[in-house]
Amino acid sequence: MCSRGLLPKGHHPITISNKLSLLLLWGFILEKEKKKMANKKKYEDLVNQIADLLGGIENINFFTHCVTRLRFTIKDRGLVKDEDIEKIQGVVGINWAAEQLQIIIGQNVSDVYNMICDKTGLNMENPVDENLDDVDENKKFSLKGLGNAVLGYISPVMFGILPVMIGAAMCKTIAVIIGPGVLNIVDESNDLYLLFIMLYNTFFYFLPVYLAYLASKQLKTNVLLGMFMGLMIITPDLVNMVGVRETFSVYGFSVPVANYSQTFLPVIVGIWIMSYVYRYLNKYIPTVIAPILVPTLTILIMTPIMLGVCAPLGTYLGNILGNIFISLVTANVVIRILAYIGLGILFPYIILGGMHMVLINFAILTFLENGFEAFVLPVSIGYSFAVYGLALGAFLKFRQKENKATALSCLASGLLAGISEPILYGIVLKYKNAMKALIIPCAIGGLYCGILLPKVYVAGSLVNIFSTVPMWIGGSNANVITGVVLMILTFIVSAVSSYLLIDYRTD
Repeated sequence: MCSRGLLPKGHHPITISNKLSLLLLWGFILEKEKKKMANKKKYEDLVNQIADLLGGIENINFFTHCVTRLRFTIKDRGLVKDEDIEKIQGVVGINWAAEQLQIIIGQNVSDVYNMICDKTGLNMENPVDENLDDVDENKKFSLKGLGNAVLGYISPVMFGILPVMIGAAMCKTIAVIIGPGVLNIVDESNDLYLLFIMLYNTFFYFLPVYLAYLASKQLKTNVLLGMFMGLMIITPDLVNMVGVRETFSVYGFSVPVANYSQTFLPVIVGIWIMSYVYRYLNKYIPTVIAPILVPTLTILIMTPIMLGVCAPLGTYLGNILGNIFISLVTANVVIRILAYIGLGILFPYIILGGMHMVLINFAILTFLENGFEAFVLPVSIGYSFAVYGLALGAFLKFRQKENKATALSCLASGLLAGISEPILYGIVLKYKNAMKALIIPCAIGGLYCGILLPKVYVAGSLVNIFSTVPMWIGGSNANVITGVVLMILTFIVSAVSSYLLIDYRTD
């Protein structure tokens, strides 16, 4: 050991590790500056022209921003050149809310805001607390308002998680293409194949943690405590109990044991509850002891809520929905067809909420008993291709190259690898009308299955263009044709519905 004062003459105190740290820090600074310069160039036309496009500086009453949008309060809407603004590079779209013009930028909005203020001399204001329009406290409650509030919470979370999700999905897409069943370059034991599957699983196993981080930021609550909520439901101690025991005792209450690694609903609901718990504790616990008691009590209070309510919420709801559909499908012809249509419409939300296990178990038991399945699996295939078609419609409708690239990667991960989550999270939950547009092909797919009763003879975990056609083989040739037509029908109808019904610029 030696202290700095006892170093030999000429010996420099900076070690190799310190040099590496400095180099990494310098590289990080350079990368930040490079990104800043790239953003400046990308939005240069918008910054230079914004005053003229809005009818002059004097036509702006107030200027601020939220997490994705520039917000201008305008005096005279007639002076604003809407179409010209939409054509500028970097502008995703525009939206009017009363006299407020919202220019949708995305994650770089704060940089663009600062550049516009520097260029025009407009006062810099604090960003609005939410990326939603201000809510009128005297406004009456409505289901539409509730739906918008829920989407306003969920959509930014999904938008933030999308880049990593697409990257992980493309890793599995590569594995599927080079693996057995497609190009057959490698088998399932090959290290390269296992590596790409591992990269895919790395994201989806820890999905609750990513969601918890983004949800905590969106609700402006403690991010690390929020991440703890996500980690709580996927901790190895809990996952290792799966298959060993059915329940686990929390404060004397029995909670179900399951693997919640790929679930969406528990964290979204749990972080929302935690935000109120955390806020309440911070408000009433004295400051001097708050650093100890607030996080401790938050964890202790939220543990039974997360493990006993939020985590199995999808299972509870799924049991109810699943049992309803199973009873309906065995009724008379009219009720049975309605059950098919209802399942088709609800399937996206059943998957998103992790509520599908009862239906999947029913499908497996039916499959083992009869050698085929004609309810859950056909409807799920129709739903899958409807989701893929939605991505195609978005790709054709998007104007910005970045959005087109995102939609194309989502489409590729679906058609080639059977991964629908990037489309669900990146398009369906992001755009309000996407949900409405998806109802049409899913309902048509359900009606088609209810009338023609196509049967799946080969169960598979992936629904893509390579593996799905063989699923229909096992009965008559007519069954194969009926199944393939289902896939094509829902895909095309969904693409058209997506293209015509969704305004991806302003929705």
